[in-house]
Amino acid sequence: MNKRFLLTPFLIAFVYSSISFFGCTKKNYSNENARLSPEWVKNAVIEEINLRSSLKTGTFKTLEAQIPELKNRGVTILSLTPIHPIGELNRNGVLGSPDAVKDFYTVNPVFGTLDDFTSLVRTVHEQGLKIIINLVINQAAWDNTILMEHPEWFVHNEEGAIVAPDSESSDVAQIDFNQHELRKYMIAMMKFWVREIGIDGFLCKNGNSIPADFWDIARSELEKIKPVVLISEGCSPENSMQAFDIICQSKLDNAIRTIIIGTAPASIMDDSLNAEFQQYKKGSLQLHFKKDITPDRMTSVPQIEKAIAILAFTLPGVPYFSNDSELVNKKINALNALYRDLSTLRRKHPALQFGEYQYMQNSDRAHLFSFIRFSGKDSVLVVVNFTQREKEEDIQMPPHVSFVWHDQLTNVRVQCENSRLRVTVLPFGCLILSPSSEKEEP
Repeated sequence: MNKRFLLTPFLIAFVYSSISFFGCTKKNYSNENARLSPEWVKNAVIEEINLRSSLKTGTFKTLEAQIPELKNRGVTILSLTPIHPIGELNRNGVLGSPDAVKDFYTVNPVFGTLDDFTSLVRTVHEQGLKIIINLVINQAAWDNTILMEHPEWFVHNEEGAIVAPDSESSDVAQIDFNQHELRKYMIAMMKFWVREIGIDGFLCKNGNSIPADFWDIARSELEKIKPVVLISEGCSPENSMQAFDIICQSKLDNAIRTIIIGTAPASIMDDSLNAEFQQYKKGSLQLHFKKDITPDRMTSVPQIEKAIAILAFTLPGVPYFSNDSELVNKKINALNALYRDLSTLRRKHPALQFGEYQYMQNSDRAHLFSFIRFSGKDSVLVVVNFTQREKEEDIQMPPHVSFVWHDQLTNVRVQCENSRLRVTVLPFGCLILSPSSEKEEP
């Protein structure tokens, strides 16, 4: 037998553990409390909307007409990718990068007018939903209005020339957050979108490249207007306490990819989650599965998308899904009913909203991932089969649990005997099990 193959799962687990503990910070923040976010943030179901992915129909007006449909499938927060006009100077490609912002105070005319966007925000609120936009303020297009008027707000090299953030970002100039007036401008701009347009917050890209004290002040100023949500696309534990409600993560996404392609055991998910619990502040909200994570060679297996969706709605954190490509659009359309059912299920079970997490031992840790969420008397057991084969395995249960459990999506009943729950899980299938009522127990 190939010894190198046997070592692979161990090595991958070691690498992920190392990244989890040392990739972002060496300090343990788990004994500190994270920011206390409002219920509409903690219970959020977020969908990312990329109008640019369908330029023929992607406008504020067409999106406005879809709000009832989004609400019907359980979405509570719409997160729009950059909506600002794109710079033309040093533009990359025909369309340019959406992160190369030309004017922070207006919208890309391809999507409509600022009045169109304001109307969209109003309709979102009338439907009882929230809306946020991407915020990219560590850089700006070379023909951005502030670079023309305030070149001193940008980073210069020793020769006095304005520089890009890195060699791969030649279409943007790096903003210098050591400049006090620049900070005032950016906070005023954020307040404009919240106060004048009515949005409910921001997903802050490259948030870790901006000093944490800027975010603290910005948060304080925005809260004077109304409660908002701030999401950091980064992994800084410091930011999770004062300024940001939610932090985007990718380590768990990467772990799932390795499990699906067979280079790591399913139990590595528990290792990754525990690393996050120890690294981040107590009560931190994580945003997993922000991008499509299905391996390219397995995009035709719809069961994988279903499994990932179920994990997004049942693991600790905030469910998030994206429609940033034609392929993902098709997947979302195919999963609409599932998203709706999972949103309903999440609202029904406090355990899935803010319950504790515990890994449950099973008889095939290499291919089966099983965990339980519990809050008070409410508990939900989730089992995921990460293979293309049907699995019949045992879940080790505590002696005091219910004898009968039933699947929340199919209502199939499963018997627990001698502290073992015998389950049958389809290829890339999932079970979402809850204890039956006392009347149903034998």
